[in-house]
Amino acid sequence: MIEQQKNRSSKRIYRLILLMLILFLGLLILLLTLQLTESALNIWHLLDQLSPRLLIFYGVGLFLFSLGLFFLIWRLLKPGDSAKQQLPAQRQIPLPEDREAFESALAKADEKGVDVSQARQELYELDQRSKSAERYVAFFGPVSAGKSALIKAITGVEEIQTDPRAGTTKAVEHYHCEIQGQPLIFTDAPGILDSNEARVQVAREEARRAHLVVYVCDAELTRDQHREMVELQTFERPLIVALNKRDRYTDEDLAAIMQRLVSQLPGIDNVVSVQAGGQEELIRIDAEGNEQRALRERPPQVDSLLAEIHNRIDQQSDTLEQQRDQSLLHLGAEKLHTATVEHRKQKGQKLVKEYTHKAMLGAMAAVSPGTDILIQGYLGIKMVGALCELYGIRVKDVDLEQLVEQAGQHVGKRMTLLLALAGNVLKAFPGLGTVTGGATHAVAYGLIFQSLGESVIETLEQGETLEKSVVLDKFEETMSGNLEARAKHFARLTLEQLIKKD
Repeated sequence: MIEQQKNRSSKRIYRLILLMLILFLGLLILLLTLQLTESALNIWHLLDQLSPRLLIFYGVGLFLFSLGLFFLIWRLLKPGDSAKQQLPAQRQIPLPEDREAFESALAKADEKGVDVSQARQELYELDQRSKSAERYVAFFGPVSAGKSALIKAITGVEEIQTDPRAGTTKAVEHYHCEIQGQPLIFTDAPGILDSNEARVQVAREEARRAHLVVYVCDAELTRDQHREMVELQTFERPLIVALNKRDRYTDEDLAAIMQRLVSQLPGIDNVVSVQAGGQEELIRIDAEGNEQRALRERPPQVDSLLAEIHNRIDQQSDTLEQQRDQSLLHLGAEKLHTATVEHRKQKGQKLVKEYTHKAMLGAMAAVSPGTDILIQGYLGIKMVGALCELYGIRVKDVDLEQLVEQAGQHVGKRMTLLLALAGNVLKAFPGLGTVTGGATHAVAYGLIFQSLGESVIETLEQGETLEKSVVLDKFEETMSGNLEARAKHFARLTLEQLIKKD
């Protein structure tokens, strides 16, 4: 009873406090409203007494002030344009307009030492397929969707390996077939969404080499399958979607699934349903009521798919060769771009290593240890210039001196820390702990030049220009990463150089 009375008293106190707050806020709002009203009336009275010219001048000034205030707020709240301007333009893959342009690009890359073997292989593949009158039809889709079983049902080839377990097809296989007098080659490729990314890449590339692609699925698309299908549509190949294992569904469910597939895939007007065959279990009951189980062959149902393939080839015969040729040239160009990127990266790392080595030697040979090699600029400018030339950036378009000078300013802020770190690391090596000046600076400049070189390479790999702000941000980040382990590496190199010198 006493507890209930305490609770009631507490509630009353809370209510009184809340009521007082409401009254206070109400009075405060009322006072502010009256004050603003009075100020507005006074201003209106004063304006009413002004001459028309002064009134116009006052109105224009008030409008300009409001416009300037609005513009200032908009600039402050606008998403960071400055950050966008700092990002380098993305390096695009150069796609050739025709065969002649692709062969010219291959020759230039070959002269530079790029490994063009894989890109040239696509040109060879184009020549081989162009000589044949057969049309290539690639069966593409997730693992265990029944691609191999469908090809076996159509061609009648018994050697095709099929298995309900995922990943039966390990490599690309070609099977000859003929539909209404049209010679075809069916391509059986590994399933997408396989755990082996190399096999998935093989399947994607084979789809791009084909005249026509049949995407095989056995249910509605998962998110990953939908993503793969969208990418497949960018290959600009005529595409047929085949819903396999139709016996799993009733007619109503089958129609609903096919309709949803069409709605999921813009540009796909029709989906065909198929059945690859296989075996089905029968249960027979004799006169005495005993059950007997038996297996029988299920007849394949592929006529709708064959008709769709024939119609597509017949209706698009004029453009199939042109589209296939262009796709192969683009695939070759992408492989050439990948090889070029790898070549530049390897050669760029080699250049950074060479200039880092020169900077360390210069530090050890300096008459007065501590001479700031980076700010002097010679080696730093030469290294950045060589990297720009490697990536096809005109040196005259980049203020190398300013870039290296700004990098030196970043270094100056932490040079004491770098030298202290280098000194501590050197103490771990017998005979180096007592070496002053040169060895300590050699380790510090090893860290500096390696960081600057890696920052320039990373920036050039991401874009077609050398943005100084991006390089300096990456330089600052690289300089702070894994310092002790890198310092030990350069300390070992310094020790090796001192041993050679002695």
